[in-house]
Amino acid sequence: MNYKLEQLIDILLHKSEQIEDEMKLKCELKNLTTKQLICIEAIKELQNPTLSELSVKLEISKASVSVMLDRLEENSYLYKIKSDNDRRSAHVHLTEKGNEAALLHTKVHHHIMQMLTAELTEAEKEILVVLLNKALNSFRKLK
Repeated sequence: MNYKLEQLIDILLHKSEQIEDEMKLKCELKNLTTKQLICIEAIKELQNPTLSELSVKLEISKASVSVMLDRLEENSYLYKIKSDNDRRSAHVHLTEKGNEAALLHTKVHHHIMQMLTAELTEAEKEILVVLLNKALNSFRKLK
C-alpha cells in the first residue's frame, strides 16, 4: 500500500511515540515525558552544560529549563554542581539513572532508524539521507 506524504509522517511519528513508550515501560522510566528525555539527551550531548547552554540547545526559556531540571533532580536523574568560575551558575550532571534514560532515548532512535531502512539498499539509504537533510534544512528556515 502506498501512502501520501502526510500519512507517512503521521505514521512515523505515531510509531516512534509507541516504540518510546514501550521501551520506557520496559526500563521503568515511564514517569519521564518526551521533553524530559530530550533534555536528558541534550545534557549528555553537551557534557555537563549550564542552564543557559541547555536553554539555547532546547530552544526554550531558562525558566522552563529550570523547572524541568528541578523535577529531574527530584527524581534522581541529575544533579547540579556550582561553577568554580561563576557561583551564580551551575553545571548539570547526569546520575547513573540519567545516563540510563539517555541511553534509552538513543536506543529508540536507533530502533526507528533500523525500521525505516531495513528494506532499503545502500543507494536508497544515501538518497534518503539527502532528502531528509533537505527537509530538515527547510524546516530550520521556518524558525
